[in-house]
Amino acid sequence: MNRFWKTMVLIAALLLLGACSEQTFSNSEETGSYAGILIVEDEEYLWEGELEGSDYSESTRLGAITQSTAPEVMPSADFSSDFLAEGAEIYASNEDSDVLLAKRQDGSWDVFRKSVEQE
Repeated sequence: MNRFWKTMVLIAALLLLGACSEQTFSNSEETGSYAGILIVEDEEYLWEGELEGSDYSESTRLGAITQSTAPEVMPSADFSSDFLAEGAEIYASNEDSDVLLAKRQDGSWDVFRKSVEQE
C-alpha cells in the first residue's frame, strides 16, 4: 500500500472515531452521554426534561441533593444525583406519585420519573 492510501485510511479512521465520541446529552450543569439519575428514599428516578407549563405542581418538600456525582458515576446515596447540583430541592408531585420535581438553584424545574425497572 502506498503512502497516499495509508494516509487516507488514517484520516478516515480518525474522522470515524471523532464522530463516535460526540456527546449527545447535555444540561446546564454537566455534559455527557448518560441518563440523569436521582436517588430518593432508595428509589431511582430518571430525568424526563425541564418542567414546562403546568404539567405538574410541587407538593411536599422531600429534601435537597446532598451528593452530586460525575455523569459517568452511578449515584447510590439517598438524595444523590449525577445530574443535579448539591442544594437542588426535591419535591413530590401533586399529580403523579411516580414523579418528583427538582428545583435548581437558578429557579428552573426538572421532572424525574421513577425508574420502570424498580416498579
